[in-house]
Order: sequence, then structure tokens, then C-alpha cells
Amino acid sequence: MHQLPLDQLVPYLFQSALLGVLIVRLWLAGLQRKYPYFFSYILTQAVQAAVLLAIPFDSRAYVWTWVVSEALNACFYVLIVNELYKVVLGDLPGIATVLRRYFRATVTIAMVISLLVLSLEEAPRNSVSTVLLVERAIVLSVVIFILLITVFLVLYPVRLNRNVAAYSIGYSVYFVVKTAGLFIRTSGHYVMRQISTVLMAVSCACVLFWIFSLSRRGEKRLMIIGHKWTQKDEDLVISKIKEINDNLVSTGKK
Repeated sequence: MHQLPLDQLVPYLFQSALLGVLIVRLWLAGLQRKYPYFFSYILTQAVQAAVLLAIPFDSRAYVWTWVVSEALNACFYVLIVNELYKVVLGDLPGIATVLRRYFRATVTIAMVISLLVLSLEEAPRNSVSTVLLVERAIVLSVVIFILLITVFLVLYPVRLNRNVAAYSIGYSVYFVVKTAGLFIRTSGHYVMRQISTVLMAVSCACVLFWIFSLSRRGEKRLMIIGHKWTQKDEDLVISKIKEINDNLVSTGKK
């Protein structure tokens, strides 16, 4: 077989076209400068899709190209979370620094544990399954910290521009589904074809969401994701959060 099955090829082509539209939209809105890792990841995804389409599906070149590009994507997952903390908690650098520090430590520990598990297994593994196992550890760490960001935004009255809200919501959905798919893939269930189709469908939905949500105007429109607060309660909570942030900044300078 020299190309993807038709039921996967059609959504794959649709996803590639949507990635191209999103790249153009981000560029025209000047958002590639505000969210460089997000833009680079989308660009990498588009290049990966174009290159893989040009390589026979049943060749070793396809496998190795997928392995290398997927490893690169895993690096972007970590960079994107760091970027999310920066844009979401831009006014709270102390809290952002502490959370990023814990995130990096968690990713490192998760990768080490995955490699230890891999070395202790007697059954031989190929390059694809090895990448999937390591990627699962990284993505699990990513989804935990993205959900922490989401919970923080829901519970506390942090004002964000519309683009940042759309950015974080889209990735929350994408990584939750991707984590579930990777766990099924690496647990011995032979439903990779169906999982790939589901992941492509979710990816298309997220890209469509970003296409319609991200704009130049969205940088100026402020919103609160969580429940509505009275002005008095909002001011009180924000002052407490800023006090914690200032203490963390002062501690970091000592």
C-alpha cells in the first residue's frame, strides 16, 4: 500500500488544508510573534503532513520520517505549555515561574520513568512504539498542567484576552483526547487505525476553533473564563493572588 487508506486519507487532507488556513490567519494577524511556539508547532504539523503525503505509506522512509517529526512535536508540547504559562500568567511572573519549574521537573521525571520501564521490558520494541511510550509520558505531564491552568482560570477572576482563552481551551481539549489515545495505543489494544482517525477528527475541530477564534482584535478583548464575580469580591481575590505572586518574586530574588 503506497498511501493511506481512503477513510484516513480524506480527513488527513482536510486537516492539512485547515493547518494551512490557520498558518495564514495567524501570520496576517501578526500572532506568530505573540505565540511563537504555537505558530512553530502548527507550521511543523503542516510540513509533517506534506512530507508524509509524498512518501509511500508502506516504506521505511515513512516510518523514520514519522518518528523524527513526532519526536520534534513532543518537544513543542513542552515549549507550548511554557508559553501558555507566560501568556496566561503574564501579570503574575512569580506564580508562572514556580509552575513552569514544577512542570519541567515533572516532564523530566516522567521521561526517566518511561525509559526505565522500557529498559526493564523483555519484549523487543520498535522505534514507533518507543516514541509512543515516551510521548505518552510527556503528553500526560502536559495535560495535567494544562488542566491546572484551566482550573485556575475557572476558579479565579483572571482577565485574559480572547486569543489566550481560545489558545488554552483548544489545547486542553486536544491534549486530553491525545493522552487517552496514546494510553490505548501503548496498552496493547490494536485499534491504532481507529484511534488515528479520532485524533485527526479532534485535531480538525481544534484547528477550526482556532481559525474562527484567533484574530488581531482578540488581543484587545478581555474576558474572564470562570463564573461572574462582584467587583468587590474580584478585587479582593485579585489582591490576594498578587500578594502571593509578590512574595514568590521576592523569595526568588533572595
